[in-house]
Amino acid sequence: MIESKRLPDIEPETSRLTSEQATHLLKLQRDVLAEVVQKADPQSALDLLCFTAQSLLPDSVCSIMLFDENRSALKVRAAPSLNREATEALNGLKPGPNAGSCGTAVYTAEPQFVCDTCSDPRWSSRDFHEFAEAFNIRACWSVPIRIGKDVVGSLALSCFEKRSPSEFHRLLLETGAYLAGIVLEREREQQRLWTMAYYDSLTGLPNRRLFNVQLLKMIEQARKTRCKMALLFLDLDHFKDINDTLGHHAGDTVLKQVAENLKSTLRPSDLIARLGGDEFVILLAHADNVLDVQHVADKIMAAVKRPVFLQEKGYHLSASIGISLFPDDGEDLHTLHKNADLAMYDAKSRGRGRYIYYRPDLARFVESRTALVKDIRQALEQQAFTLEFQPQAAAADGSFIGAEALIRWVHPQKGNISPLDFIPLAEETGQIIELGEWVLTSACRQCMMWWQEGLKEFVLAVNLSVKQLQEGFSEHLLAMIVGELGFPLRCLELEITESLVMETGGEALEELERLRQAGVSISMDDFGTGHSSLSQLKRMPISKLKIDRSFVRDIPEDPNDMIIARTIIAMGHSLGLEIVAEGVENEVQRNFLRKEGCDLLQGYLISRPLSPRAFQEFLHRQVAV
Repeated sequence: MIESKRLPDIEPETSRLTSEQATHLLKLQRDVLAEVVQKADPQSALDLLCFTAQSLLPDSVCSIMLFDENRSALKVRAAPSLNREATEALNGLKPGPNAGSCGTAVYTAEPQFVCDTCSDPRWSSRDFHEFAEAFNIRACWSVPIRIGKDVVGSLALSCFEKRSPSEFHRLLLETGAYLAGIVLEREREQQRLWTMAYYDSLTGLPNRRLFNVQLLKMIEQARKTRCKMALLFLDLDHFKDINDTLGHHAGDTVLKQVAENLKSTLRPSDLIARLGGDEFVILLAHADNVLDVQHVADKIMAAVKRPVFLQEKGYHLSASIGISLFPDDGEDLHTLHKNADLAMYDAKSRGRGRYIYYRPDLARFVESRTALVKDIRQALEQQAFTLEFQPQAAAADGSFIGAEALIRWVHPQKGNISPLDFIPLAEETGQIIELGEWVLTSACRQCMMWWQEGLKEFVLAVNLSVKQLQEGFSEHLLAMIVGELGFPLRCLELEITESLVMETGGEALEELERLRQAGVSISMDDFGTGHSSLSQLKRMPISKLKIDRSFVRDIPEDPNDMIIARTIIAMGHSLGLEIVAEGVENEVQRNFLRKEGCDLLQGYLISRPLSPRAFQEFLHRQVAV
């Protein structure tokens, strides 16, 4: 700050100066500092400094040279009276022991007063001789400019005649260099504050504030030129999992690498910013052709998917992107933002890893989604969910083996809401953790009540979500099920989806292995839809495979489904796994599956899902049999 700077002490020298000279120095200080405060324009203050300094030395020009970005050479920062040719000749000056007056001053960090450029060894090189002759430089006095203790450049007075500096001129240069340091330090501080205000500190990308400023300008320009633009909202998929499992330092590394990958993909005319967290926004200028937008969106998706290496291990990411077009989907900043955001959430809801264009009905979709999230929360608080139990039977003789617990929800106004509608949303919002715990404890508690009444024990299957695994589910499970309820773990089977394991990889396998070692059986649900390989299947701590109902539904009409079911049964048995077929609805399907060696059947042919009371009656009938 200016107040913290102490100007050179002029008073001891005033005995050697005339009163007019002392007045000139004081006026120089006052004028330059006033320029800094009033105009806040560093370049204006430096130009004023040069004009004033050279006005106090007839037949001279004043120049300020500063280090370039690499601190390897000097460039002219201010020299308002120097012509273009001279400025270009000076640019690129390398500091050294005999690098003219300015280069030597910076190199030695000491003032250099060359009174005769023709004979002084500091100007002895051919390049300096040619420069002196070309621009009639006969003497050159230079002092280093400092910010703190750091030399950042030089202030020079170049004369058109041979001469030595007087005490006044020496003090003029010293005062000028000090003032230049103040101006440059203030500029550096302003730049730091600007960067803090308008740039993301982690990635170096513009932040929301700067992006919006730039976007407003681009919108005005597009209106005048009738150009189209595209706004892309990008959100990384499952990024929270990286922070939760590897730590925030790893998450920061991922964000920085993704930012670099995105920047390298875009055109110079495009804008990109980080909004916060794992959200980025991109403006594609000149997007008159939708195919061009699609091409860039494909490149962005590919850039996000480039592996990011953490601890020598490569991680593959994906992103969900929402796209709104100017002016089709909005003609102002707020509308374009909102509509791209809506499209991004639609991409999330459709399975992630894709981009979606905005469409008018998305607002209704998001409104409905938001209301459903609220309703889930209220239903949890009011314990409005219920359970049904669907029996599983042995394929060979139809004997009862176990049952799967299924959550049900009858909304007071909307009626029955399918689990296919609210379970994915609960998974996305994190409500699945509380919801899954309720299902597990309620189902286990209900079974304990039946068994304490003397009914036969059976295997209880309960679905397990990826969020529950990531929350250290195994330890929580043992404490809750065994400690509080006394539930026998040999009777518990947890169902996980194939896609869940594919998404979480090693982390999920480790948690599932801990559950298996504790005595819990693991079943893979919806097998055939997640694209796992045989080698991956061998490493999974599972005891059962459930053939997805989509491969059972069209048996025997669809021969391909028959081949898939037959292959899954044979592959599972080769790995020592039991096979369960879901969605069995008729005798033809049962006979085919039994013939192929399927172990267990589940579906309407065996029984519909039953309420606790109806399932209790079902259990009594099994005892009677």
